[in-house]
Amino acid sequence: MSSDKSDCGRRTGSRSTRGEPATERSQVYAVEDDGELCPKEPSEVARECGCGRTHTRRTFMGATAATAGALTLGSQVSGVAADEPEGDTVTIVHDLHTHSEIGEPGEPNIARYWNVVQEQLGDRDDAVFLANGDELGSSTISFFTEGEHKIDFMNDMDLTAAGVGNHDFDYGVEVAEQRFADSEFPWLNSALYTPDGELFPETEEYTTLEIGDLTVGLFNVVLRGFHGITDYPDDYEQRDPVETAREMTQLLREEEDADVVVCSSHTPHETHFELAEEVDGLDAIFGSHSHYTMDTAEEYEGTVISEVGYAYFHLGVMTLDSEGNLVSWERLDLDEDTEADPEFKERIEAQYDELDEELSEVIGETAVELDTSGSITYGREALIGNLITDTMLDLHSDAQVAFQNGGGIRTNTTYGPGELTAGDVLGILPFGNEAVVFEATGEEILQVLENRIDTLPDNTFGAQQGQQVGGLQYEWSGHEEPEVGDVYVEGEPLEPDETYVVSTTDYLKNTAEDYAPFSDAELLWEGGIILGPAVMEYVEEHSPVEPELENRILRVDEDVGSYRAVRREDGRTLLCFDVPEGAAEIGDAETFFGATTDVDEDAPDPVSAEIEDGLLWIGYDTGDLQQFLATTDAEELRVFGEFEPDEEHYGYTDTDGELLELPVAAVYDGFKLKATIDAASPSLGED
Repeated sequence: MSSDKSDCGRRTGSRSTRGEPATERSQVYAVEDDGELCPKEPSEVARECGCGRTHTRRTFMGATAATAGALTLGSQVSGVAADEPEGDTVTIVHDLHTHSEIGEPGEPNIARYWNVVQEQLGDRDDAVFLANGDELGSSTISFFTEGEHKIDFMNDMDLTAAGVGNHDFDYGVEVAEQRFADSEFPWLNSALYTPDGELFPETEEYTTLEIGDLTVGLFNVVLRGFHGITDYPDDYEQRDPVETAREMTQLLREEEDADVVVCSSHTPHETHFELAEEVDGLDAIFGSHSHYTMDTAEEYEGTVISEVGYAYFHLGVMTLDSEGNLVSWERLDLDEDTEADPEFKERIEAQYDELDEELSEVIGETAVELDTSGSITYGREALIGNLITDTMLDLHSDAQVAFQNGGGIRTNTTYGPGELTAGDVLGILPFGNEAVVFEATGEEILQVLENRIDTLPDNTFGAQQGQQVGGLQYEWSGHEEPEVGDVYVEGEPLEPDETYVVSTTDYLKNTAEDYAPFSDAELLWEGGIILGPAVMEYVEEHSPVEPELENRILRVDEDVGSYRAVRREDGRTLLCFDVPEGAAEIGDAETFFGATTDVDEDAPDPVSAEIEDGLLWIGYDTGDLQQFLATTDAEELRVFGEFEPDEEHYGYTDTDGELLELPVAAVYDGFKLKATIDAASPSLGED
């Protein structure tokens, strides 16, 4: 694909009044370009988002903002207001972004949300209700309906238009096309094209609305790397969000005479500032891919940016004047005191009654708590990840290694100890991804491990590894450059030229960008088994399930190498190591543990750890250490522990350039060190 503007194609546009489907089309020029990223309701901690990142909240307001407005709904919101504008205005009520959830009775749900939307539309003659995508997948209900249930609700919500998002393609392009066709409102899509260069079927590239004397132009962009995060075929086009926004804004200004141009965005929060800086004439952006919740709108480089998070927790109300300037902005926060629309409430109850018997069936028990929060599934080894990857290994007798992406584990909540229902498992794994088995080289496995280490955004240190593994043990680091350390398969070092049998999902193998090294592998087994039901069967057969943390994923910030000296005192064997570079203090002995390459081996843990005369001394109970060395087949005992870093040494800063107090990553209490003990060393034998 090319970004050369001389590359022409057929583009369709439309003009409509509020709430009416677009009908009129026009032919204009087109450009081609190619262009990722996300771990529910966002908050200051990453566990609520599901992407594993800690989202900050910006509070800057530009020159068009004035004093805080006041509008109460359940719990009060943030807002801005300005002097009464002259002339016409447009008020954008936004946006759904629900991952096909309708919400359970008594919880945040579409009935409460729709009631509030109606109030906002009814109070304003200039108001339109707009969405920004992610409406067809991936909830428990959509596992059965493939998003059809959500279209039934949306058709009755007076939607003026909806942008497309990545989860609208979770069930493939044919399902997406059918759902778009079944919609009684237009789906806006300015960036997704068929292999023939035609706009994706049943979508509109843009629409224009006549509101008073104003012409308002609307278009949609999606995040880069779209192919890698949903079931969107490789031969279908996805065009760059900045190039698309620039072209659409110019088209709407020059060919459609739009007074105000607005983007329905399904890109990450950070991309909005890039759009504002790079696209002249773009008045406002609403929505995002990041589930980011603003306390107030922002104006950046003359563009208003409004993001109000995920699903049914918040509603945004943004008013612009005829020049595209911000007149007022409010974020309405919905809670248990928010009244529900009676008809929608009945429909929710009927929808859940229909599925209740199947979803409430108890399939087994878990003896341990299973935490599905994104901060854990993206950040470190998780019990739920071990359960899922153990299921993958259990599906095929030859399988040696299993991979599950952190983003494929949903709900961001905890289960057990206690009963697990079908609804629990299908909520955790709502996608219709099928298990597949194939061969991959050690080098390809290593590439995938490296690909999954991502640098974190502002106000976090280092990186995250966004996956769970089975049959595999590996060390990783992610400071200046992401790095994979020692890797073991079934207790043996990973050999780059060796071939291993891998079990994962068809989505990861064939679609996800980070797993591209696997894409060309021929399948050894393709059983048509969807992962969610496979885990249900595994739980049923092995109940009560009791996955354990087995040191499959080991973070290493500093490797202090092998011990330099040994001494014995008070029944302890003390081993001397270099102090980790950049360490200010060493963690308590409770933060230290031993591990070997055999995840089933019970390695001894240190009983002491301290800095003495500039050296690190790690102590073991002499009897326990010698007993272990006499019986193990391991070549070495690895020791992992925590240390408190020197902030200046690492130099991580916030957005204002101030040094961060470390660590600040969601699931780590300290930086991690690694030390190595030669199990065959004669100096560790009996006295």
